[in-house]
Amino acid sequence: MRFGRLRRVVPASRFGRLLFFGAASVALLVLGSWFSVAWLARGQIVAVAEAEPAEVVIVPGARVRSDGRPTLALRQRLDAAAFLYEAGTVDHILVSGDNGEEHYNEPVAMQQYLRGLGLPAEAITLDYAGFDTWDTCLRATEQFGVTDAIVVTQPRFAQRSAALCQRAGIDTTVATTDDYLRRATGRLEADVRERLATVKAFGDLLRTPGAHHGGPFVGLVGSNDADLS
Repeated sequence: MRFGRLRRVVPASRFGRLLFFGAASVALLVLGSWFSVAWLARGQIVAVAEAEPAEVVIVPGARVRSDGRPTLALRQRLDAAAFLYEAGTVDHILVSGDNGEEHYNEPVAMQQYLRGLGLPAEAITLDYAGFDTWDTCLRATEQFGVTDAIVVTQPRFAQRSAALCQRAGIDTTVATTDDYLRRATGRLEADVRERLATVKAFGDLLRTPGAHHGGPFVGLVGSNDADLS
């Protein structure tokens, strides 16, 4: 009886069967990746105000506008990092983002925003090669010597960030900000993209590839006012 029901669900044509089983495989991969990442991230996600003291707060990059101003999503992360620093919860801020194009620089935009909030330059280290979350986490430990950190990000990215940074060797807590998306359609699109990003993250967890750009050990050296030009 059960096999009879399955035959009614599976298309009769060869192309239909291939399409059906292909779609089913993709769905299983997405669900399996999501559940695996969620399991690895369990117990590591808190609200910003509930975060316990750590060595450093890591701010993953997000898009900046053509005039260099951070978007709302990035401002939320930076405001959370500033709160943690001013509250004494962390001693240092590591901003990590994309500087892969000549006229696009997320880390400097983040530095400028934090300096505008009154934070000292020596408390801010810039990572110019945080091209994705895995790169940000791996470079934090390999290039900057981070072993204990709070990562600030939005709730939909929290599980992936926690699992990846933990896998990179960092004792990780993820502190979540507000959701920057107001419209339901925008949230749906972002959630779909995040499910696909989670599949990539699951692959990174299994393969642990090197960062796109490695380099020598730098440490948390802070920045200087010359970086603001």
